Amino acid sequence: MRKFQFFLLVECILLALGMMTILANDLSSFILILVLILLALRFYNQDTRNNFLLTVSLLLLFLIFMLNPYIIAAAVLGVVYVVINHFSQVKKKNRYAFIRFREDDFEVRPSRNQWIGAANYESDFYAFDDVNIVRVSGSDTFDLTNVIVTGKDNLIVIRKVLGPTKILVPVDVAVKLDVSTIYGTVTYFDCEPYDLRNESIKLWRQEDRKAIKSVKVVINTVAGDVEVVRQ
Repeated sequence: MRKFQFFLLVECILLALGMMTILANDLSSFILILVLILLALRFYNQDTRNNFLLTVSLLLLFLIFMLNPYIIAAAVLGVVYVVINHFSQVKKKNRYAFIRFREDDFEVRPSRNQWIGAANYESDFYAFDDVNIVRVSGSDTFDLTNVIVTGKDNLIVIRKVLGPTKILVPVDVAVKLDVSTIYGTVTYFDCEPYDLRNESIKLWRQEDRKAIKSVKVVINTVAGDVEVVRQ
């Protein structure tokens, strides 16, 4: 509550300073008084004879408000406060949800997305866990050589704007690759590189259907090369 009261105080100060600077200008004061008079006339007479003049006056008054630095600062502060307050409410809601998950005996492992920069995803001994990543840009390397892969329901989903992606796969794991990009090159094991230009491609081997262990890799990018290699 104190944060909200402080926010209101700052907003009132900025708006007051904005109104003072607007009233200090003769033209701005005239337009403001004209708008108030037209609004009062319309309210008491309930007619539409002054609609055009009222519309033009309101438009000029809006432009005057938007050109005032104090009004702009108040608007920006309001947007920033709403965004910050929204994120804090989301975090509070997520904490309650996390507690409920634990009460219901769910295993929950939330993690933040790294939007920019190079990233390596590897493990020394852990069992494979599905991967779902959203990125803006960066180089990604997924090393599955030391991960215990079992079954065929293993999934890696990568969505990003820009950057190469490399998947290191052990010899006993089959890979079904699904790539969609506007500009990039796909290298699937020892096959010839395939250039994609606003296309999608799915790659897998017929003998992979008999494989005991497999991973499905889905990659959606705007621009970036994709490479799947044995390690």
